[in-house]
Amino acid sequence: MGNTSSRTGEDQYNAVTGRAIGITGGGALKRVAAPKLPAGAVKSSPEDYSFIEETLNKVLVFNKMERHLQRKVVSEMYERTVSAGEILIKEGDTGLAAAELYVVKSGKFEVLQRRQGVNFRVNLKEPGDVFGELALMYNCPRTATVAATTDAAVWVLEREVLRYFLRNAAETQVSEVELFLNSVPILNPLSQEEKLQLVDAFEEKTYKRGEQIVVEGEDGDYFYIIKEGEAVVHQSTPGGQRRKVNHLFRADFFGERALLVKEPRIATVEAVTPLTVLALARGTFLSVLGPLEELLKREKSPQVIAQRLSKLGTFKKAGAPGRLPAEVLIKRRKRGRNGEVSWEVVRARGHLDEVLEMCKGGCKLEDLDLTKETPTLILTEGAILGGGAFSRVSEVTEESTGNTYAMKRMRKSAVVQCPEHVYFEQAITKNTAHPFCIRQYATFQDKYHLYFLFDLMPGGDLMDVLVAEAKVIRQRVPSAAWQVACLAPKVKMLQGMPEDLARFYIASIVLALEYLHASHTVYRDLKPENVFIDAQGYVKIGDFGFAKVLESNNRTYTFCGTPGYVAPENVLAHGYNYSVDWWGLGVLMYVLLTGRQPFSSPKTDDPMVVMRRIVDENYVIKYPPFLSPAAKDLIQKLLERKPAKRLGMLSGKAQDVKRHRWFEGMDWAALEARRAAPPRRPKDTDSAKRLKDLLENERKGQRPNKESPDEMQECESVFKDF
Repeated sequence: MGNTSSRTGEDQYNAVTGRAIGITGGGALKRVAAPKLPAGAVKSSPEDYSFIEETLNKVLVFNKMERHLQRKVVSEMYERTVSAGEILIKEGDTGLAAAELYVVKSGKFEVLQRRQGVNFRVNLKEPGDVFGELALMYNCPRTATVAATTDAAVWVLEREVLRYFLRNAAETQVSEVELFLNSVPILNPLSQEEKLQLVDAFEEKTYKRGEQIVVEGEDGDYFYIIKEGEAVVHQSTPGGQRRKVNHLFRADFFGERALLVKEPRIATVEAVTPLTVLALARGTFLSVLGPLEELLKREKSPQVIAQRLSKLGTFKKAGAPGRLPAEVLIKRRKRGRNGEVSWEVVRARGHLDEVLEMCKGGCKLEDLDLTKETPTLILTEGAILGGGAFSRVSEVTEESTGNTYAMKRMRKSAVVQCPEHVYFEQAITKNTAHPFCIRQYATFQDKYHLYFLFDLMPGGDLMDVLVAEAKVIRQRVPSAAWQVACLAPKVKMLQGMPEDLARFYIASIVLALEYLHASHTVYRDLKPENVFIDAQGYVKIGDFGFAKVLESNNRTYTFCGTPGYVAPENVLAHGYNYSVDWWGLGVLMYVLLTGRQPFSSPKTDDPMVVMRRIVDENYVIKYPPFLSPAAKDLIQKLLERKPAKRLGMLSGKAQDVKRHRWFEGMDWAALEARRAAPPRRPKDTDSAKRLKDLLENERKGQRPNKESPDEMQECESVFKDF
């Protein structure tokens, strides 16, 4: 439910007044081979590399890349000439036209934005300038028009090229570190999954020639793997001399006993060239995997592992070929030009097994004579519940039983470029069974639309509750000028919902994430708009369009989520797993308690500024004084930038989150069994304004179908098994 579309660039960072929109990488990583240059394109020349690299270092993702990788990316850029007066970028463009970044080689460009029907110049671009950075991150409409004022030339960097090299580099590094770990005898008892967990726990350190990494006799706390360079190992002799006992090269390791026990080093290791190592602290190892001695003692049963993997097997498409079809009729009110209301019936094709399960009587397939009777699911559409740029959610009633559901409708042409998200949502929600996750009952389609039937959640979403509960308060803020707090002046500030209410919602989401992660599912789009409320006041996570099953604990590299909520490892395309969900929980908790985004101060409308703050370790999140110390501590531990050190990713997984002192007194079993009474019941006024605005925007935006025959054929082909 909610929205699966690309964000449109407008300000959506104020948690109370704006509703965030999800983003996706736009399928940039579908290719497995290196992207090819467009026909006739001329690559940038080596003499241009340094200039382009210097310019691109202003760009967030490029700036974080290693030098050799930067050079590879720059070598794949190509030149494009632009005549005076020619439009290079058009405001509102999407798709391939919005998937390129440009570096100005020569000439000048003006940047225009349309305001009240008139184009206004807002910027000028000259040689050495760069524009279109947002296009490297995800697929969203262009926010301005860029036109050449003179004959000009630009170097072009395609999103697909950048994401290919980022993914390739990340996968290579993970494989390399895993290979290093496989060569360490003391780590042999670790499973592949556990070794992959350690990949993120390593820190890269550099040493100058002659610098000592470990010193004989000192207590050892770190284990090291050499990434680049050489080192020598010395030991003291009885006569007080030093003797060389080993020479270490790339992929060699030392200090591994520090992971097992804290004891004095038996030798000194010194760099003989500039040295780069991967270092793992014993404390980090303990927090991620627990005591190594316990891992060494445990017994692993291949039978148990095989059984577990069998149960957690990969999801199949819910609409796989071979399912018998059935008819679905959707009765909906239609408003004419003069305001008159009539009924129309939309015929859709669904799946027989789902129709039989939902219709009255519960008859079985083997009891039917399909030559004489064809079961039909009849749904009557009622009130609208929500929606987005390409989706609409409304209440429907099933005729034979009177049961009510939420029906999500998506336009095929709007999602045909990223069908994997649609099929992921179909498969995951069909196989999900948890009290705090949305359940899917059926899927079907007509000529233009795809439909889902979900649990009915009439209470709106957490953003509705936040808007209703948030208030402006006056509180004294101590400062250097006011040493006595009671004398400090009172300052106006926004406060979100009460902590007791937020605790109930956050705890429910923790249980949902624990269940999803145990099922090898990463959610990837946690935000208030995607947490829905039922009639009693309980919550369920919904809108699984970005969710994905991670096979064999692998990582995923697609950039998707919502600006302000995405984790650093997602922004930088380093590859990630369940860590992004715990980061998202930290952001969500901050938003619910404060009514604003943690990375929005100073206020900005630019999503790139927000994402720069997310990855910037020097950016300090500001916490309002009304937050309890326990709440602040939990948020800080969830918003740990290093995934391996983030709460939820340590050895205790979700249990570490549940044991945090902010949840003291929480009866987790009662909550999961829905025996804990919700502290707040939904009110009719919670979502009234949002739904009124949604209906008004829908009326204004009504347009006839514009898909071409080729587009319709593509939609039919892509979604034939839906």
